[in-house]
Amino acid sequence: MSNSEHSPRENQGIRATPSTVADPEHVPPVAPKKPANSRSQWLGLALGLAVIGGGAWILHARSASEAKTEAPAAQAAKPQPVVTVTTATAAYAPMARNLEVTGSISAWDPLAIGAEASGLRIDQVLVEEGDRVRRGQTLVVLNDDILRAQLSQAEARLASARVTVSQRRAALAKAQATANEARANLQRYQSLGKQGAISSQEVLARETLGQGAQADLDQAQLAITSAEASAQENQAQIAQLRAQLAQTRILAPDDGLVAKRDARLGEIVSSGKVLFTLVRDNRLELRAQVPEMDLPKVTAGQSVLVTSDADRQIVVTGRVRQITPQIDERTRLGVVRIDVPSVSGLRPGMFVRGQVRLGSQKALLVPAQAVLSGEDSSQVFVLVGEQARTRTVSAGARNGDSVEIKSGLKPGERVIVAGAGYLKDGDYVRLPK
Repeated sequence: MSNSEHSPRENQGIRATPSTVADPEHVPPVAPKKPANSRSQWLGLALGLAVIGGGAWILHARSASEAKTEAPAAQAAKPQPVVTVTTATAAYAPMARNLEVTGSISAWDPLAIGAEASGLRIDQVLVEEGDRVRRGQTLVVLNDDILRAQLSQAEARLASARVTVSQRRAALAKAQATANEARANLQRYQSLGKQGAISSQEVLARETLGQGAQADLDQAQLAITSAEASAQENQAQIAQLRAQLAQTRILAPDDGLVAKRDARLGEIVSSGKVLFTLVRDNRLELRAQVPEMDLPKVTAGQSVLVTSDADRQIVVTGRVRQITPQIDERTRLGVVRIDVPSVSGLRPGMFVRGQVRLGSQKALLVPAQAVLSGEDSSQVFVLVGEQARTRTVSAGARNGDSVEIKSGLKPGERVIVAGAGYLKDGDYVRLPK
């Protein structure tokens, strides 16, 4: 079929269309068009929302599941606390300034007591070390048998010498009388000779007799002087023996404490041998060794706390009495003498420690338990968060239960006290609840 055959029908159709539109009065009312895919659009929107919500829920569920899975892993990765600890805060506080000294207890004024007599045996020892004695109390009795025998002999000689003195005095009186008579006769004969009544030979004979009587008198005087001297010598010997007898009783020269006894029963003593050492008036002192650089800090009258490593119950208070002016050239140490109570359990020769109280000042303090001392340094553990961090510090003097920190720590930092000895740097710790 050709195109010409179809054209009239097609043209007819085309012409019919304007005929219907040409008259507007005959145009039928047009109904509003309803979209054919409205229901599909709503369905698609609901489906999209459902897909989005489901995806969000799936993502949330997956995140929650992953979070639950990661939480135990994170907890497993975090180190567990090593130990439960306690802490304290480093803070400034008043601290007593003390000078540590050491030394030995000595007698304040030691008395060495020995025997004055020599060659005598000790018969009795009446006191022991640690005894307190009074002035004049007998300490030792020596054997005095020989001295008593010598005394008896001397007393006998004295008695004989006194008899001799009496005899010499009688002889002297007789010689004196004879000499007086001879002198009187001589005077009478001389007078008669001048008168020519007697010869000169008779006068000369009387002079000779007078001279003889005077010589006898002089001899009698010498004899009595000798007898009296012998008697005095015997008397002096008796006094000496009595003094030696007194020395057989060795007495305490003063009140005091027997610090040392060297007397042994049966021992033969020699002059000058020390038998006892006595602490005069029971007074003791600490002779403290103090470095030369610290001596200017010490003054007389300062209080000193004295303790003993051997006996922890000994805690007494002494007082500085004297600072010796001389310093040992080899050790560079001086001696400070400190009076201590005698009824405190201290004994001569005991080694003790002293704290000379110099005053007080502000210092950064931490508990002594928190400071770990090594060979060359001291350390503390500082709490940072939940971890213990090592800090090297310079520790100073101890003040009761606290220690001064000179450097390495700041005020307000928390140091670990209980449990510090079990930690190493970086350990996690827990605090008591």
